[in-house]
Amino acid sequence: MKNYTVLIVEDSIVVSKFLTAAFKNAGFRVKTASDGFEALEKSIKDDINLVVTDLNMPQMDGITLLKNLKENEDTKKIPVILMSSNMPDKNEIYGSFAFFSKPFKESDMIEAAKKAVKDIYG
Repeated sequence: MKNYTVLIVEDSIVVSKFLTAAFKNAGFRVKTASDGFEALEKSIKDDINLVVTDLNMPQMDGITLLKNLKENEDTKKIPVILMSSNMPDKNEIYGSFAFFSKPFKESDMIEAAKKAVKDIYG
């Protein structure tokens, strides 16, 4: 997984640190963003292979981020994993690779992430 960079988009420092450690332990390179605007900018500028985003964030939420990523020619192929303590409407999360309800098992998230990058990048 060392060839893959995950962008973790989370406004909670605790959750961001938890996920950063989990993904680094699984061999991913990790970048972080605290809101959707920062995430969109990094997704376009940096070499991001996977986005893991919370739905509820200030500035730009995860649903809006997902839509923006999928509508942009440079980012539309990046798989997106969504997470939230609230259950979204299925239409809202259309286009995402997976959805995780908080709290979730770290191992389940990592397995989904590995599958996402293998499905897209081989």
